[in-house]
Amino acid sequence: MRTAEPGRINAAFRGRLGNFMLDAELSVPATGVTAIFGPSGCGKTSMARCIAGLQRMADGFCAVDGDIWQDRKSFRPVHRRPIGYVFQEASLFPHLSVRRNLLFGAPKAAGMQITFDEVVDLLGLAALLDRSPHRLSGGERQRVAIGRALLSQPKLLLMDEPLAALDHATRNEILPFLECVHERLSLPVFYISHDMSEIERFADHLVLMEQGRVVGSGPLHTLHPIPLAGSRDRHGDCSPRRKSVGNRTRMTSMPIDFHDIDPNRIAAILYRSQDDVDTLLADFAETLARSGERIGGVVQRNIKDGAGCQVGMQAIDLMTGREISICQPLGSGATACKLDAAGLAEAAVAVTRAIAADVDLVVTNKFSKQEAAGEGLRSELADAIAAGIPVLTAVPEKCLDAWNTFTGGIGTSLLCERGAIEGWWQDMSSRIKRARAARLPSDAPAALFADHHVG
Repeated sequence: MRTAEPGRINAAFRGRLGNFMLDAELSVPATGVTAIFGPSGCGKTSMARCIAGLQRMADGFCAVDGDIWQDRKSFRPVHRRPIGYVFQEASLFPHLSVRRNLLFGAPKAAGMQITFDEVVDLLGLAALLDRSPHRLSGGERQRVAIGRALLSQPKLLLMDEPLAALDHATRNEILPFLECVHERLSLPVFYISHDMSEIERFADHLVLMEQGRVVGSGPLHTLHPIPLAGSRDRHGDCSPRRKSVGNRTRMTSMPIDFHDIDPNRIAAILYRSQDDVDTLLADFAETLARSGERIGGVVQRNIKDGAGCQVGMQAIDLMTGREISICQPLGSGATACKLDAAGLAEAAVAVTRAIAADVDLVVTNKFSKQEAAGEGLRSELADAIAAGIPVLTAVPEKCLDAWNTFTGGIGTSLLCERGAIEGWWQDMSSRIKRARAARLPSDAPAALFADHHVG
C-alpha cells in the first residue's frame, strides 16, 4: 500500500539486487512488535535495509505513522530517519565504557522520551556501566547495543536477527529483556528472525516472506503456524522446497538474498580434466576429520585396477567415516564413476546430517554436470549455503558458468593446490574461532574451549 496512514507503517520496494529480486509490500500497525519471518536469503534483511534507508531502490515507498520517508519524489537519507537499528553483532566502540557507548548518539537536548535510567533498569545494565566492551559477554554486549539504539530516541526500532550470533543459553538470557522492552515502551519494533520460537515469545504481528515477496501478513495468532515452501532448517527455518533426489529441478540460481550470505564461506576449487581433484579434496577433508575438526559432507576416492585404470568409486561420509562403494554398470566390462541412485540418496543424507549438526565445514566432492543440470547434490549445497555454514566443493572449468549462476557470482575461487585450500581454511577457521570466542565472557576459563575444535 503506497499511501501514508497515521497509525500504520506502509512500505513497498521493488528492484533487483544482483540475481535476487525484491518485490515486497507490507502494511502493519505502528504499534507493538512486528516479526518478519522467512528462510535465510528470502529478503528479510534487504527489506529492513530499505526501510532504514541503507538500501535505496528507485521503485520504493516507506511511511511511518503518516510520515513519508520515501516515495517517487523524495528519499530521506538514513541519518534523518528516526530509527534504532540493532544488528546481529553488537559493534560497540571498544575504547568507550558501557555508559559512554549507551550515550553515544543520544540527543543532547532535554526531554528524552526514553531516559538513560529507564534503559539501564529495563536491560539490567547498572552493574556494567563502567566496564569496557571486551569485559562483556556476548549477551551483555547485545543488551548494550539494544540500549544504545533505544537512547537514540527512535520512532521505529529495527532488530535484524539480534540473537542469531548467540548460543542457546545466551538467547534465553536476553529474551526476557526483549519482552520487557515490548511491555514497557510504546515503540513499534520490527523483529527479523528465522526462529519462530523467538517470535512466539513477544511478537504481535507477523509478516511472512519467501523468495523476495511478502506471502502473508496479519496478527500472529491468525498466521502461525503457516508453512512456507518447506519446513526443514536447523533453526526452525523454512528452506526452499526440496526436490526428490535425482529428480530435475527447474531452479537455475538460488533464490537467496545475498545480503544474508558471507561470500568468504563459499569456496570452489577450479580444476581441469587432468587434475586429480578427487584425491586432493579427499586427502584434505580426511586430514581435518582425523584431527578432530567438525566437518561433514561427502568426498570420493577413485578405485583403480593394477594397470591404473579407473574401475569404481568410493563415496565417503565425513561425519561417520563410512565408505560406500558405488558402481554403475554401463555395459560389458564398463563402470561409471558417478553416484548411482542409491549412492546419491546416501550422499544427500550425509550432507543433510552435517547441516543439522551445525558443523564448521560442509564438503561436497563436486559441482559438476548433474548439479549444473539441477540434479545431484544441488539442493543440499543450497541448504548448506543458506544455513550460513562454510562450504567447500570442486567445480570443473566447463561448469564454471553454471556455478556462478547458481551462487549469484559470490564466493572464493581456489587453485587446485593443497596450499590454496589450506590457506582458505586457515583463514576461515580463525574467523569461526574468533566469533565463537566473542560469544563467551572475556573471563571465561580456557577449559571452556576444550570441547570445541578450531574450525
